[in-house]
Formats: sequence, C-alpha cells, structure tokens
Amino acid sequence: MEENLQTIKIPGIVYSDFETKKIIGEHFIIEHGLCYIISGNLKVSDAGQTRVFGAGDLVFYRKNFLSKFTKIPNEKESFRSITVIFDRDILLKFSQQYNIVYDNIYPLRDAVLQLKNNVLLENFYKTLQPYFNSVVPEELISLKKQEALMLLLQGNNDLKNILFDFNQPGKIDLEAFMQQNFKFNVDLKKLAFLTGRSLATFKRDFEKIFQISPNRWIQKRRLEEAYYLIKEKKKRPSEVYHELGFESISHFSYSFKKLFGVNASTI
Repeated sequence: MEENLQTIKIPGIVYSDFETKKIIGEHFIIEHGLCYIISGNLKVSDAGQTRVFGAGDLVFYRKNFLSKFTKIPNEKESFRSITVIFDRDILLKFSQQYNIVYDNIYPLRDAVLQLKNNVLLENFYKTLQPYFNSVVPEELISLKKQEALMLLLQGNNDLKNILFDFNQPGKIDLEAFMQQNFKFNVDLKKLAFLTGRSLATFKRDFEKIFQISPNRWIQKRRLEEAYYLIKEKKKRPSEVYHELGFESISHFSYSFKKLFGVNASTI
C-alpha cells in the first residue's frame, strides 16, 4: 500500500485521511475537541488504560491531559476522521451568549470520553465534509462550531463542567500523578503545569518525594518498567521502547544496558 498521509485544516476543524498507520505519539491536549471517526480505528492510551474506537464513534477529548493517539486504517479503507476543536475564545463567547457556566467538578478523570451515538451529530459531520474542498468564510465556520457545541450539550449536558471550566489545574498529588504518567515523553514544564505547580516548585516537591531529580527518576522508572515487560510479559524491546517514551530503539538499548548491565534482548 502506498503511503498517503493527508491532513486538511480549516480554522478549528481538522480532516484526517491516513492510508498507513499513523502514530501521533506523546500528546499534550491543548484544547477540547470532538472527533467523529468515519473509517478505520483510533487507538488511545492515557494514564492506566488503552482503548480502541472505530467507525461511527464520537470521541470527546479534554484539554490539559496527556494521551497517545494512533490512527489505524483497516484492510479496505484509510483512517478518516473530522475533529472540531473548541478553543478558549469560542467557549467564552458561547458561555456568555447562552449563559451556560461551570457549576460542578466533572466526576471522571479520563482524558478521552466516548459519547453515545447521536444522529444529529453524525449528520452534522456529514455536512462538514464538503467544506474541505471549498473556500468557506470564517463567520460560517464559527457558526458551525457553535452548532457542534449546541448538539454536543443537548445530549451531554454534564460536559458543560468540562467545556466551561476555565480554571487552571489545581495542585494535585505529585507522586500519584508521576506513577500514572511517567511514560509520556513531555517536558517538565508541562508536567509541572498539570500538577498545579510552577516549574521551580515542581522540581523542589519532586526531589522531596523521590530523593532524585525528575529527569533521572523518569528515565529509571521507564527502564524498570521495560525490564518487567520484557522479562515477565515476554515483550520484545522493539515493542516497548516507544510505548515507554523513548524516541529511538538505539537510545533505549544504550540506556537499558547502562542501568542493568545486560542487553534488553538477552534477558
């Protein structure tokens, strides 16, 4: 199969079409979004779980979370999806216009939520498909995003407590957070932000808890997990290095041997 990777963007709306497997990799979700999968599968890994979504699924993802996305075509069709992105400006305007406000903490902490099938939203996404082959006024695109919000809230009113919560992340349990998220290859500044700390406070609190610097602890923790997966779960080094946040197999292999004194392929 010839490689054909295509992403078409209009302001705040993204059409994806991938004929080969596409690993998005480490992803710090910057804005909320609503994705409709037209064909293929979307594999999502966040803290503690991996899920696979398929054609016809509606997937809502939340800003200020960490997740890994893999877009997977099937034997007959490419992976295709359309995602509407809800940035802060459109959410503030919508909140003010319709007097919809955050009033309670949303109970689930999942980065990605699967929504129930909704005929109105499915039809909405069908109306978007011609937009990617045309020149569309920004005013019309803004109206389409408002329409998406209205339809989303009509069937999922509790999502207002995600969409219209404009507070920064509060200070959370640092040790529990790191044990859940050490696999994500993101910089310390983002990790600090997600735990409700400045970078300086994050580093200071981290060393009090772990008695080691963040970068050294993360590297060691990933390698220990790799050792467990290879030895106990019989996985190959080529299967685990990217899953654990290493950018290349050579870097992983070098680091593994340096820590354990043996090659990862021989244990």
